[in-house]
Amino acid sequence: MTDIERENAALRQRVAELEKAQAKLEALCSVSMSFIAFFDRNGVVQEMFPTLVIPAEMAKHVQGKHLTNVVAQDYIERCAAVIRESLAKQTVLNIEYPVTLGDRTLWLQAACKPFTDDTVIWVARDITAQRQLALAQGELRNFQALVDSAPDGVCIASSEGAVFHANQAFRDMTGHGDGALGKSLFDLYRAEEHDQLAAIVQQCFESGSWQGTLSLMQHDGRALPCQVSMVALAAEAGRPPALATIARDLTPIYDAEHERLALQQQVIQAQQDALRELSTPLVPLAEGIVAMPLIGALDRPRAQQAMEKLLDGIVQHQFHTAILDVTGVKDVDAESADALLRIARAARLLGAQLVLTGIGPDTAQTLVDLDVDLSGITTRSTLQDGIAHALAPRAGRPGRLATGTPSSPAARRLPA
Repeated sequence: MTDIERENAALRQRVAELEKAQAKLEALCSVSMSFIAFFDRNGVVQEMFPTLVIPAEMAKHVQGKHLTNVVAQDYIERCAAVIRESLAKQTVLNIEYPVTLGDRTLWLQAACKPFTDDTVIWVARDITAQRQLALAQGELRNFQALVDSAPDGVCIASSEGAVFHANQAFRDMTGHGDGALGKSLFDLYRAEEHDQLAAIVQQCFESGSWQGTLSLMQHDGRALPCQVSMVALAAEAGRPPALATIARDLTPIYDAEHERLALQQQVIQAQQDALRELSTPLVPLAEGIVAMPLIGALDRPRAQQAMEKLLDGIVQHQFHTAILDVTGVKDVDAESADALLRIARAARLLGAQLVLTGIGPDTAQTLVDLDVDLSGITTRSTLQDGIAHALAPRAGRPGRLATGTPSSPAARRLPA
């Protein structure tokens, strides 16, 4: 009896110690931010302790249930594999997995440690905030890398206009390098645009953003035209309001536009030269005889070009008769009539006779109204009549057919 009483006393002491330890464990668990549970090798919850994140009711509810009730579907097999491996290797293993609590999804990081041959203790802590922070930091790093490598200049200035961040492109565009930091926006744009810039800054903080064209002043004093976008950054989390600026150098675009316009002008000039060349053709008809049909308006530049071409042809090919056909010339005015007279006088100075053909009723009326003196100029109504006149033999000058053979008696009988 004495031995039994000693054993009972020892057992009661042991029970008291265990109860005390249990109370300490429960007290420790009650202030813990972790999920603490025991699982058997099959993934069944043997016991779950109430903690700050696990209410007592929930801890009692999941006891005896499989981890499928508490772990996201995609991670059930992974967690079960960790339990089996931890028991098999008698080692501590770690895993991260998501759980759904109501309408929230939390991420946990768990340590799995063998407790007996068939059970493990599972201690998990909430790492949702850390994951979100890491994700945000990753996005921030990506954004920072994007800004730093962007070809456009990006800078952020305080509400007072002091630049406190600038990417490499902006530093290069201004030519100030690292010296761009700390400068005022008003130091970086043309003085003539300062009033406009002040209004833009005010507009951004009132309505949010602005887009337009401004000129950055480079370190060497040159103005760099830029397409500028400004966006106001609202104050949040203790951060004061700021102004973000994105500037794109328009110089390559302007240069390309100037090159395009220059090339376009060259093409237009080439087309005009080609048209003038085609519109003032020299058509040899026979030895010493040439025709120049004119089409379109006969303005001063075209008249000068026609005169130069005709005179060059007279000198090079020794033409003695030039037929100037104006059938295709519309709206003969004083300038056009003067041009015809100048061509005729220039041809006579080189010893050639000018035959003017194709004068219609309207053109004739215009020449009469303008009192144009056509003395010394042979006129014919049609080009055919002009060609016949030119081919007719003249005293002291043997006639020539288009083939270059001497004129026959029949040719000499052509009407003058």
